[in-house]
Amino acid sequence: MNKIIKIIIFLGLIWLVGINIYAAEVEVESEISEICVYTDSALINRVAHLELATGSYKAVFSNIIPEVDENSLRVSAEGSAVIKLFGAQVKKEYLEEVPSERIKQLEEEIQRLEDEIAGMQNLKAVLTEKKNFLNSITLFSNEQIPQDLVTKMPPISDLENILNFLDLGLKENYAQALDCELQIRDLKNKMETLQNELSQISGVQEKIKRSIIVELEVLKEGSADLKVSYLVKGASWNPIYDARANFETSEVELVSYGVIKQATGEDWLEVDCSLSTAKPRVGGSMPYVAPWFLRPYQPEVRKDKMSVASAPAYQTEAFKKEAGALEEKVEGEIEFATAEEKGIAVVYTLPAKIAVKSDNSEHKFPISSQILSAVFEYSSYPRVSPFAYLGSRVTNSKGLQLLAGRVNIFLEGDFVGFSSMGNIAPSEEFDLYLGIDENVKVKRECLEKKVDETLIAGIPSRTKRTTYQYKLTVENYKSKKIKVKLYEALPISEDDRIKIKINEISLEPGIKDWEDRKGIWLWELELEPQQKQEIFYTFTVEHPRDMIVEGLY
Repeated sequence: MNKIIKIIIFLGLIWLVGINIYAAEVEVESEISEICVYTDSALINRVAHLELATGSYKAVFSNIIPEVDENSLRVSAEGSAVIKLFGAQVKKEYLEEVPSERIKQLEEEIQRLEDEIAGMQNLKAVLTEKKNFLNSITLFSNEQIPQDLVTKMPPISDLENILNFLDLGLKENYAQALDCELQIRDLKNKMETLQNELSQISGVQEKIKRSIIVELEVLKEGSADLKVSYLVKGASWNPIYDARANFETSEVELVSYGVIKQATGEDWLEVDCSLSTAKPRVGGSMPYVAPWFLRPYQPEVRKDKMSVASAPAYQTEAFKKEAGALEEKVEGEIEFATAEEKGIAVVYTLPAKIAVKSDNSEHKFPISSQILSAVFEYSSYPRVSPFAYLGSRVTNSKGLQLLAGRVNIFLEGDFVGFSSMGNIAPSEEFDLYLGIDENVKVKRECLEKKVDETLIAGIPSRTKRTTYQYKLTVENYKSKKIKVKLYEALPISEDDRIKIKINEISLEPGIKDWEDRKGIWLWELELEPQQKQEIFYTFTVEHPRDMIVEGLY
């Protein structure tokens, strides 16, 4: 019995070897049909349209330019022909050549880009001088107009003309400077790509010629689409968002874009494309509200140079008002991608074929748009940042996963700056920060620091007591009533020898130990236009005289 089994296995091996020996090698013409872009790579799908008679073949996909991740190589076939697939492999050939013509072409293109960059930098210098001139007018007006008011009142039209001139001039200057910066960045990216290619092919070198060989047997003749897919490096996409706040309707339009760039070595011309969040990748956001701990001083331990510093905690939960995403889509002419949840990732299929050159330049495509209902309010943590942050608690739509990325902020149609947000799951509530508002002033001041070192019979006491008085100030210079969430960290002792006593509070906070963070106090304030709110508090810290207390300032 064992002898019969061995004979069958032997005959099977001979049959397989025979297929490989006598298989006809056919070089096929293929094209990129579809691409799935990840945050650090891309899955390329190539297809070859074939008419095949019965028999064994080796289909050769030649001139595969990018380096292929061989572990990701997949092959499939569909059509009227009945095909049995035996596998696929990547073949590499090393060719020695001197690509002198390409070197000359690259050097000319690099020189042209250097000239363009120099021209843009000269334009940037001119814009800087223009901004300095406008700033000098502002400075002169700030000094001269008050002097003129002593003797006479300048005509209102003159003041309005000055303001309009400065406003238009500064806005135009800012827009031109921003456009100049973006063009310089784009030119530098292109030049870096060309320089990398030039350094790779300069001089006599070994050039790699890659092919993908698919072994198959046609059991029934007919037509077939033979497809191969493989993962390549040098491609990526990242999200960018436009947040357009409308105070009249209490809504925020959040538009998501995917920015694709690639330098795989071959251009993508009119191909179907999808963007995957399979490998997700954070300032204008409010600083993390951390408790204030006091502990005995300990010398800092020198860390290993290779250790990686932990990332700062991302602040959430700063805005607690209930808000949700409206189901209806925004009316407009932009066609967005369709989203589909696949396993742990969301895949966005772009609505039209795309073209992306292999020059590392950025290409922006719309992904989604949603209207979020919002209750606008301010949040501030003056112990770390002296600003008031405008934002709202909102809810992401179902079926939309948002990756961490930059948020361009538009208030009433005007671009006012940018913020950022973290990874947001479908239907997840999150804090949408809309930047700082200079018309809401926040200040934290230490008014008094009194050290009590009582002497007993001329001998210093064994303990040291220090009393601190702080003042928190919030002022509303806007023309409407606002809500402000004011956070403050009171000191917390982590050692029994350190005693802390809160003495006086002019206004009790609404929440103590906010979100179970010890010592974090929260005041929820409502301020009318031009109203100022001051909060005073004092506390005493007592500790052994010879102890240096860490974190006390």
